[in-house]
Amino acid sequence: MRLTAPSIAFCQLSLVLSLAAAPDSSTVDALARDYAGLPALPQASTAVPASPQTPSPSPTTPAAKAPVKSSAQVAWASYEKAIGIPLRNWAAIEVAPTKGGTAFYPFSGPDLVTVAQMFPDAERYILVAIQPAGAPVELSSKSPAALAAFRQKFSQEWVKFGVLGFFRTLDLNENTASTTAQITSTPVMMAFAASLGFRVDAVRPLTMNAEKNEFEPGVPSKESKWASVRLDLSKDDRNVVVDYVCLDLSDEYLKSHPHEAQWLKNCSKNPTLLKAASHLLPKPYFSICRTDVVEGAPLLVQDETGLEYKDLKKIGPVKLYGRFVEAHKLFDPNSQRDLAAAYVENRQTSPLPFSYSYQKAADRRSLQVVRREPVQKDVPKE
Repeated sequence: MRLTAPSIAFCQLSLVLSLAAAPDSSTVDALARDYAGLPALPQASTAVPASPQTPSPSPTTPAAKAPVKSSAQVAWASYEKAIGIPLRNWAAIEVAPTKGGTAFYPFSGPDLVTVAQMFPDAERYILVAIQPAGAPVELSSKSPAALAAFRQKFSQEWVKFGVLGFFRTLDLNENTASTTAQITSTPVMMAFAASLGFRVDAVRPLTMNAEKNEFEPGVPSKESKWASVRLDLSKDDRNVVVDYVCLDLSDEYLKSHPHEAQWLKNCSKNPTLLKAASHLLPKPYFSICRTDVVEGAPLLVQDETGLEYKDLKKIGPVKLYGRFVEAHKLFDPNSQRDLAAAYVENRQTSPLPFSYSYQKAADRRSLQVVRREPVQKDVPKE
């Protein structure tokens, strides 16, 4: 999620993209693959196996032509080569996350792909953004013109992410508000899941259970408001949950919504990712979220748009990657002066072999990794 100012009302947008009934898993997965430009999975064959007398194909029979890749597949392959594969290889060594558990990604937008590659063995991913998730977009009910428009717009956004590696606030807000494009976060996350090799087993709306201070899934219906959503995924023998929660992270909102505030505090106790967060956390009106992360996260991976360097050091020793000189021209030039000074002082920073956020050039992109040091308990003297 990329915000320009705190907003209370956006998550309360009455976005009701309904499903007549909960689609079965095969339909949901087929939708996800369709969004991603992937061919449908073959159905189980009912053909009788060939007998020993069945003649073998002639060696002179021409080989079948390779299927033509969709524009979405081409864009994904380009992203994988430039960012995805280098990111996974880097994270396996430099982040080395433990298997299982939850990975937390505030200010995420629908960027499931980055957190899933940074923490590839997590059991649950929690993404928080201010844009409503929306329901899966049913393609079968669209007119030919509407379907063509949807595919064209989706392809454009897919290609744009492949180049940038993040979502622009302007695009997210425009697509969410559009009644024609319907490029909301849920179809994008479903497409990411399919491209990452997951099967999408279910998509369900989430609502807050005030008694548990937890967002829980419900049964989709025509009355469902799909502000927040859960994706149930599977790959091989592994089941994964993705919770996308539409939530205003500003102090003003959280102070008036104690259940959501407690939920945020609980989430912040997990390994956390910050990416292209527009330098929001240092703002005075995001102090609650900032404090939760500083006091709770056992591991934090971020670019320069996340916490200020002084707050990173409160968590633990900070390891610097790449090179950081100054904030991107879109933001306050005084942002992260202490971080820039740390990069100058530490001349032996580790390389960053992929572009990650706003800063693309090899001599400008940066990441910081910080691990909380275990608290040393005093041993009573005998």
